[in-house]
Amino acid sequence: MSITSEIGIMQGRLSPKINNKIQAFPLENWQNEFRLAKEIGFSSIEWIVEKPLNLNPLFSSEGLEQIKKQIKLYDIKIDYICADIFMQNPILNKEENLKKSKHLVRHLITSARKIEAKFIEIPFVDKSSLRFKNYDFLIQFFNSLEKDLTNNDMIINLETDLIPIEFKNFLYGLNNRIGANYDIGNSASLGYNFIDELNYYGSRIYNVHIKDRILNGATIDFGEGNANISKVLSLLSEQNYSKGLIIQGARGLNDIDTAKSQFDFTKNILNKLNDGK
Repeated sequence: MSITSEIGIMQGRLSPKINNKIQAFPLENWQNEFRLAKEIGFSSIEWIVEKPLNLNPLFSSEGLEQIKKQIKLYDIKIDYICADIFMQNPILNKEENLKKSKHLVRHLITSARKIEAKFIEIPFVDKSSLRFKNYDFLIQFFNSLEKDLTNNDMIINLETDLIPIEFKNFLYGLNNRIGANYDIGNSASLGYNFIDELNYYGSRIYNVHIKDRILNGATIDFGEGNANISKVLSLLSEQNYSKGLIIQGARGLNDIDTAKSQFDFTKNILNKLNDGK
């Protein structure tokens, strides 16, 4: 039993806050984050896509070359693309919206492949939440992308706030190119049982966001909320989890010191698990 994953960090966590938001694309500092990530010990950065798309390097040939240059220079991978754009512009059951959303997903697939990313994260939380809504149309939407995903060796991970059994049923109605992004903190905040979640769809989890949150409350420092990060990672270890571990923790007074502390916290847990302690 072990976790063979290396530790990555969400883009923007190594840059000053933008408009006081906890998460945003760091337009002025994204290149510098590769160097900082390397110095701390991270192996990857999860790339953020949000408005305005035209300013994101992922959406231009020149920008893609700049990204590839940083990847090579610092040996920091981008395995995951976090499409926060779909929280700003949710996928709706309207013909024109579905057409635009599918076009954007296909563009993301093509761009992701050019920087050797393998996963695209689509969040259905907050403004784009699926709870108490009819989301049957999404099964057809995502299944229609199976050929695009297969041809590009790509997987889409969904993050939702659906109750565990409902998310399981949703996932297993989708093709095998659709997986789950599991957010430890968000699950704790919603009061969900992580044992049930991992039993229900653990085999379809292809990325884990590491954070701590208070029940029905905010993101806070690791170890101070209701998320049992150590136990969740232990259960993943029993499943020989080998995919992404991305730190998406609370912001602190000093971004670099905070990231170092969160990295050390997580690395310590992994070392103990992998040493059999």
